[in-house]
Amino acid sequence: MVLERFFKRVDSRGSNMDQTPVVDEVLPDEPTLELNEATPGTVSATATPDMIKKPEDIDVDINMTLVHRSLTLLLDNRFVEAEEILKRHYETDMHFALGYGAMLTFQAIMTLDKKEIEKGYKILERGLELTDKRRQKKTDYLRMRPPTYEEVVAELLYAETLLLDSLLTFAQSDSVIAMIKGAVKGRTSYGIYKDLYSKYIVRPGDPAQKQQPIKVSNDFLSGILLGYGCFQIILAMVPPKLLKLLELVGLQGDTQTGLDALAKGVELDGLRSPFCAQAITTYNTAFKFNLDPYNIDLSVVDSLCEKYLTRHPNCVSFHFFTGRAAVLRRDLTGAAETFEKCVKLQNEWITMHHTCWFELMWIAAMQQKWAEAADYAQRLFGASNWSKTSYLYLLGSFRYAQYVDCDPSRKYANDPNITNLFRDVKEYQIRIAGKRLQVEKYCVRKARSYHNQNNFLFYPAIEAMFVWGMFVLLDKQMTKKFISQCQERLELITDHQLSPDDKGLGHLMVGALWKHCYLLESAEVQEEREMFLEKSEESLKKSLSFEKQIKKDHFVIAWSNYELAELYWLKKDDKQASERLKACKKVSSKVKYSLESRIMFKVHNLQERVKELQKERS
Repeated sequence: MVLERFFKRVDSRGSNMDQTPVVDEVLPDEPTLELNEATPGTVSATATPDMIKKPEDIDVDINMTLVHRSLTLLLDNRFVEAEEILKRHYETDMHFALGYGAMLTFQAIMTLDKKEIEKGYKILERGLELTDKRRQKKTDYLRMRPPTYEEVVAELLYAETLLLDSLLTFAQSDSVIAMIKGAVKGRTSYGIYKDLYSKYIVRPGDPAQKQQPIKVSNDFLSGILLGYGCFQIILAMVPPKLLKLLELVGLQGDTQTGLDALAKGVELDGLRSPFCAQAITTYNTAFKFNLDPYNIDLSVVDSLCEKYLTRHPNCVSFHFFTGRAAVLRRDLTGAAETFEKCVKLQNEWITMHHTCWFELMWIAAMQQKWAEAADYAQRLFGASNWSKTSYLYLLGSFRYAQYVDCDPSRKYANDPNITNLFRDVKEYQIRIAGKRLQVEKYCVRKARSYHNQNNFLFYPAIEAMFVWGMFVLLDKQMTKKFISQCQERLELITDHQLSPDDKGLGHLMVGALWKHCYLLESAEVQEEREMFLEKSEESLKKSLSFEKQIKKDHFVIAWSNYELAELYWLKKDDKQASERLKACKKVSSKVKYSLESRIMFKVHNLQERVKELQKERS
């Protein structure tokens, strides 16, 4: 009954245009904007505050000129000026309410500050009121009156505002009710995007081509493509169990469809085109990095960053993506220089420094500069509200590595500072959408193991790099160094001192590193590559040999099965790959373990690749 009431309540404010016929009338484009000669394609940001009219005097042309100007300021890192423009008119104009709400949503999510969340939520609620007033009324829809241009635009703005509102609903409260409300708002937003996409985006072979759609501006079309494309990509990455549930309420996605939509959005050069570009670069440098890191098309990232940095040379977001592309190329020195530049480019939104510090922390860790990595972890713990539990655990792990590496014969980190760090890890756990973060649960359990094992962990810094997916970014020399250190650690500590959990973990990491060596080596050196795969398989099977003895770290068994499945996929042995994926899922049916969602996310993606292999073989 609770779910039914929520669906009715939100759907009553949902799309009024589900069955609106395509209209033949030609409507005006957005106004032509003054361009900045120094940076072609951008709106001049030289207007003075006196040029900004009062809300009651504002007209459509000035309205859209100011919206474009605020976007230019945003891309030039002049965040305070952009916010001032949007703040002036958010109470009376739906474009300004959306823009101001979007900025506040970003700040709220970056800070997780309750006051920022409440402020953003208030602005977005005002935006929903303004857009709802200007959308096509149900009475007009029932009379079959075609929507006006303003009504069509209001429909899009309503979907955009509702999506942001759903994100803040998740962040605002950790209750189940808030989670349901956020999900329903998201579903309604997707429904509107889907409806607008089918009406106003002409695709090859689409039935909509038989009728001439309303002529609308590129600003409008880029907004549809941005929302629809993002939804398609996100829904396509949902794990199978949740996907079945989403499909029951009409939610399903396709990654390529989403990327194609976003690419069209970039080509239109409309108001939302820079955000389409950012969505594509985010997918390639973040999401695909976690799914299939060895097959990322960085040329797409390079071309988009070049395009927008030509227009906005100091845009911190595109400089950040340039740094991410350098990391994925394993150019750690060049990446570090780019992230350091990002930090220096602006000081108005300090929270954007945190993403750069996070990248710099992992670059230092991969280079085994433990003191530097610890310094960045400490900065993040002090300045960021995002997962202080994780930052504190990573700080302790890097200090642990620094302590042990000073004297390789040391087996225990008997340092009171390290002990205190691990002791405090559990104090900072947070909830998002009513649930604790899985990675924080993992950190708390590992910190507990440190105390239960008399100040001992196998090699927490290297394990953290494995868990956070950093192994795939190591070059060949670094990889072999990590293998050597893990093997030395396994040999140094006698059997009665090392638990089955740690033995399994050690062999899992060695196996994953040998597999990475195989993927790094060129195809010409086939004999050496085959040797790497044999060593990987041997290590992973050793890890699985401790399955019945492992007491706590059951993720080791699930992850070892996943790594073996991918190894067999590389060998084009789809039968054994499928068997290992089944074994991985079987662990989940027997016991709850750390990082289960993360591993199942990888399993879902590998399963699709195995199916493709099976089709090729058949």
